[in-house]
Amino acid sequence: MTPTWDDIDADALRETMRYSGALSEVEAINLALRVYAARHRSRTEAGRERERRTAQRRAS
Repeated sequence: MTPTWDDIDADALRETMRYSGALSEVEAINLALRVYAARHRSRTEAGRERERRTAQRRAS
């Protein structure tokens, strides 16, 4: 990976570190990215499951 430091919101970073227990800024940022991705992946999968069930009900 390529190290990248853009304009990181310092308050959000401190809060993320406080709530997550991350010991470094990099750890906090990586954790936040993983949590964000997992949350949206779950929502996408749930939406697909709802669509699949709706299609099954209509086909019945």
